Amino acid sequence: MSKKGTGGRGKGDKAELLAALQAANEELRAKLTDIQIELQQEKSKVSRVEREKNQELRQVREHEQHKNAVLLTELKTKLHEEKMKELQAVREALLRQHEAELLRVIKIKDNENQRLQALLHSLRDGAPDKAKIVLLSEAKEEAKKGFEAEKIKMQQEISELKGAKRQVEEALTIAVQADKIKAAEIRSVYHLHQEEISRIKKECEREIRRLMEEIKFKDRAVFVLERELGVQAGHAQRLQLQKEALDEQLSQVKEADRHLGSPRRELPYAGGAGDASDHSGSPEQQLDEKDARRFQLKIAELSAIIRKLEDRNALLSEERNELLKRLREAESQYKPLLDKNKRLTRKNEDLSHTLRRMENKLKFVTQENIEMEEPFAAPAPAAEDMAPWLVLEPL
Repeated sequence: MSKKGTGGRGKGDKAELLAALQAANEELRAKLTDIQIELQQEKSKVSRVEREKNQELRQVREHEQHKNAVLLTELKTKLHEEKMKELQAVREALLRQHEAELLRVIKIKDNENQRLQALLHSLRDGAPDKAKIVLLSEAKEEAKKGFEAEKIKMQQEISELKGAKRQVEEALTIAVQADKIKAAEIRSVYHLHQEEISRIKKECEREIRRLMEEIKFKDRAVFVLERELGVQAGHAQRLQLQKEALDEQLSQVKEADRHLGSPRRELPYAGGAGDASDHSGSPEQQLDEKDARRFQLKIAELSAIIRKLEDRNALLSEERNELLKRLREAESQYKPLLDKNKRLTRKNEDLSHTLRRMENKLKFVTQENIEMEEPFAAPAPAAEDMAPWLVLEPL
């Protein structure tokens, strides 16, 4: 009876161990499915974040381009309006100056004509030749004085205009040099910003590739663990089938022992028969003990494998947490980099606008200088053209 009790307890322990093994396998399988789901979610989250970042960059770039185009058109219209206003003011000033000059010349000529008409009338009235000669000489002297005064005045104006031209040329050269220096600085800053933007983009791409490689490596590790878990599950199923077959064989052997042992107990020499039955049943007991030891070894191996799987699962969980942490850190690092990229792009565009504005201003100043040099390059008017009314016909 004690042997039967120990056999029943052994079977109960085996059943409990197998049930615990199956429960552990199911738990590991559930954990692995959870890890796979979380890994897939993280992959989808990473891809969604990448798509959102790319879409945000594209929207920011389009918005900045539209904004720059609007600012460029506004600056062009504003510059054109300012140019037109300046040209209108210069035209009006030149017209007023020309009208004043014409009025002055007309007034001088009218006075001279009146004086000459009076002199002509006096000569026609019969004045002597001496008076005519005196008046003619006086008229010539007055005309000569007026011509000399006009000549001196024109020379002074020419010298003043030359000095103003020299000052304008000096200011123009200074402005051109300053514009060139500023344009060179703007170009250098622009190139530095472009290099910084390219470096940041390369770092971001490198970090993204590294994270994707780590995710692929973890995915392969999870696949290997799933395959090992499937192998262990098949092995556990085979052990369960072997256990059921052994249980069935043990039950058949015990049933046969019960049927064979009942008549032997009624004989008077039951003790000797019992010894014989013990000797005959010892091989079966030895087989049960061997099976029990073999099952215990297999259960120990399975327990070691389960512990290894649990340790590996813990390592995978830690690595997954580390990956999540790195992903959050990368997202937190990408945000200031994107902000810095936006600021650098905005500053770069402002510098490019400033550079174009300075170049347009330089072209405009150069054109004005050329237009100012053209009147001075024209030939000076002759004395006869300046005062044709000074030549008197002989009477």
